[in-house]
Amino acid sequence: MTAAFLDPAISATLWIAIKASVLLGVAAIVQTVMYRRTSAAMRHLVWTLAVVGVLLLPMVSLVLPEWTVVTRTAATKAVDAAPRVGTLEEPAAPARPSGSLAESAEPPLVARPAVSTRLRGSAATADRLSWPTVIAAIYAAGVLVMLIQLAMQRRRIGRLAHEATDLRDPEWTRLLHESAASTHVHRPVRLLRSRECSMPMALGIRRPAILIPATADTWPEDRRRAVVLHELAHVARHDCLTQSLAFGACTMYWFHPAAWWVARRLRIERELACDDCVIAAGAPARDYAGHLLEIAYSLGSQRAPALAVAMARPRQLESRMLAALDGARNRTVPALRVRVAGAVIAAVLLVPLASATSKAAAVAPDADRTSATATPVPAPEQKVVGPRLKAVEWPLIESARRFVRAAAEAIGVAQNGLPGTWEIRPAGTEGTVHLRLVEVNSSSGSNIPITQLEGLTAAQLTGAGGPVQFRLRRDAGTFTFEGVFRGGVGAGTFSFTPDPNFPAELAKRGFARPAALEQYQLARHDVGYAFLDELNKQGYAKPRTSELVRAGQHGVALGYLRDMGALGYRLGALEPLITLRDHGVTPAYVRELSAQGYKGLPADDLRQARDHGITPEYVRAMRDAGYSSLSMEQLIKARDHGVSAEFVRELGEAGHRKLPLDQLIQVRDHGVSPEYVRDMRQLGYGVPVDELIRARDHGVNVEFVRGMTTRGYAGQSLDSLVRLRDHGVTPKYAQELKALGYDRLSADDLVTLRDHGLTPDRIRAANTRAGTRLPVDMLKSLAAGGMR
Repeated sequence: MTAAFLDPAISATLWIAIKASVLLGVAAIVQTVMYRRTSAAMRHLVWTLAVVGVLLLPMVSLVLPEWTVVTRTAATKAVDAAPRVGTLEEPAAPARPSGSLAESAEPPLVARPAVSTRLRGSAATADRLSWPTVIAAIYAAGVLVMLIQLAMQRRRIGRLAHEATDLRDPEWTRLLHESAASTHVHRPVRLLRSRECSMPMALGIRRPAILIPATADTWPEDRRRAVVLHELAHVARHDCLTQSLAFGACTMYWFHPAAWWVARRLRIERELACDDCVIAAGAPARDYAGHLLEIAYSLGSQRAPALAVAMARPRQLESRMLAALDGARNRTVPALRVRVAGAVIAAVLLVPLASATSKAAAVAPDADRTSATATPVPAPEQKVVGPRLKAVEWPLIESARRFVRAAAEAIGVAQNGLPGTWEIRPAGTEGTVHLRLVEVNSSSGSNIPITQLEGLTAAQLTGAGGPVQFRLRRDAGTFTFEGVFRGGVGAGTFSFTPDPNFPAELAKRGFARPAALEQYQLARHDVGYAFLDELNKQGYAKPRTSELVRAGQHGVALGYLRDMGALGYRLGALEPLITLRDHGVTPAYVRELSAQGYKGLPADDLRQARDHGITPEYVRAMRDAGYSSLSMEQLIKARDHGVSAEFVRELGEAGHRKLPLDQLIQVRDHGVSPEYVRDMRQLGYGVPVDELIRARDHGVNVEFVRGMTTRGYAGQSLDSLVRLRDHGVTPKYAQELKALGYDRLSADDLVTLRDHGLTPDRIRAANTRAGTRLPVDMLKSLAAGGMR
């Protein structure tokens, strides 16, 4: 690709970009004028028409006749100090692309200075690396990146749809049909359940589908209805199509900041418009705002595909909640005649704008117009052989440079620097609130004194609510919060401004300077100067910055560090302290164990005690039950085997008090429950624990004893019951033999018959063959002889 071809092509491209700027600027002016009076659906329509217009601009420019706009540029003068021997050259006229900005003209003969072969080679190299080539390569690379992203997004949507399953639940199907009637959606829409996403979304242009997270089955009825209504509103409005058009505009004009801004406005207005549809369909505004808040925070680390339309992106939460709660808001949908009129107006603006082209006219300067050697003035678009000098500098070159710089900034804004979201709810302690911060890949929450939130008052927390702005200052930096409060619950977005002096202060204390992300994490978890000073005071080894961050993330705050140190747990390194915190060992837990007599336990014993469920309540209950001198190891063993204080108490009430710990554990392991002991005692078996364990091991349960008693075998010894159970004699067997007339059999007879395999069916068959009821002895003899 040569510069001779690229010069006019680049110029035409930049001219198209200027036309797109005009078109988007007009749309922005219209939006500004109409913003307070129009609905979100109307604003979305205006932006959609603007996007369609910038996409059609290049094609319409090719087919429409030109409307020339003359732009005046100053012609340059060629002044030589002394006459030179010149050569006459007739350069080829530059190629003119369709819709170019200047008319081709027959070039005049131009006097050019003679040059050496080396200088000509230098000029050739400059031609190959000219600025049009560089700009064309940058533009092509940007388009390629966008197309790759498009392919990845389409693949992700396809994967989500493929891995999802059809949702055929009657309740969901009923909701879908009712909501489709409310939103006037008459084409088929699939309802899919996905385990891969946590955010409801609509996808598909030709075959629309609604993707519902698997956790939605736990949602209440009103939230399900709101979600289905919202996603069907996307389908009715063809938002997947408009989203794809916006992506196409960003691909074609990736260097243009306005294209990215308009795409963002489309996303915002489309969600507001769908919210309006849901509220217009009868959903209570306050409840719907609550649904938005809950669903937005269920997103977690997931991002919705760019070509799908997700219901509740956290970054748009504040404006959407305010809009939902605004009773005076315009929620109307533009009528068909309004949409047609808008399209006509857009076409009327597009046609002359697309036809406009530019012609550069050279104007001689007011100063001396002739050179010392009477060198003719080169015509515009002519070149002087030798150093590559333009006779007329194309007026859009600077614009191109500005576009490239702005595009780089726009892409950075579009992909990075997004604020996180926050949520505040009442905490259990007076004067504090629970603050939860949510980012793309993480979330965390903690109780914060209201006094630390500068600019947030108690009246705003408990009053009617409204927009709020407040700050939370940390040693590492300041968090700025913006959002809205309603009914004691607030939500919105936040940003972080690092303290530039913080890294130097850490270095003064002997700690490594944190990276930007580490400084943010230290601020988020309030790891500041006081925490570092406390580490030094307690003699901890200097931790790495990453360890400080990890300590904050795991809840090792200043108060925890200070209290554990005061209790004697100055562990010398942060990692063991983090381990204790992870396992739930709190200062309050340590104090309560100390109050029960377990003082000065090693850190590892504390961790094991907490892991095995040794609570202060358990220790106290075991002490009250008579086990006051157990070591921590014995307590852990008892707890592991399920020996609870309630078990000990009930076993004592059943007649077995203060058993040795090992026997107590054995009783629990063998299933000798207090109920078993109590029931066996009522049946006449008030025996020692060891015998009960033996009986339980052999399957002599309460039902077996009762069954044998009702069949006439009351008063059997425990050994006899064990023997009957071991030989397979059941109450049913005894009952069936009694039905055959054998109602005076002893326990030994039952065992003998059962051992010989004489089932009721075999005995019945033998009696039938004999024609009479055979005596037991004969039955045993026949069985011994191999009776079948």
